[in-house]
Amino acid sequence: MKQRWWFYGLVTLQLLFLLLMSASYYAMDSWGQTITLKTTPVDPRDPFYGDFVRLDYAIEQIPEEKWMIEEPLNRGEKVFLLLEENDEEIYELVEASTLWPETESNQVVLSSKYQWSDPSLQQYQVDIGLGRYYIEENTGTFWERREEREVDIVLAPWKQKKIASLK
Repeated sequence: MKQRWWFYGLVTLQLLFLLLMSASYYAMDSWGQTITLKTTPVDPRDPFYGDFVRLDYAIEQIPEEKWMIEEPLNRGEKVFLLLEENDEEIYELVEASTLWPETESNQVVLSSKYQWSDPSLQQYQVDIGLGRYYIEENTGTFWERREEREVDIVLAPWKQKKIASLK
């Protein structure tokens, strides 16, 4: 009899986990602030995963004047990007720091991971974790041959989680 309760309890916990996981995505849609970023897609193909677009975000290349970090960082350390909406309703980088920055009404913070720096170019590279976007099978050539190479990415950051869609 005790083994049955153990089994039912385990199944209930698994179902509860799945329900909470799916509810968290709806919560991000409901309470997350939607932001738009400019990116340039490159279309590679992976034989195991199919077609995907590799996205190159402008906010991931940080010039030295916007880098507010004094000490050297190790690869993978967390960096917070303060973004601000411009006149075209596209979010651009204001500054990058290791501490969560104070925001104004038209600003949002994205977390990223430090990758590398190039002292000769005075540039730092971070990764926001949305470098691959999987697309419908056999549509990769459409993205490869587009005349307009820039696309808008719509994100809904909420408590350091992200949802992306191509526009």
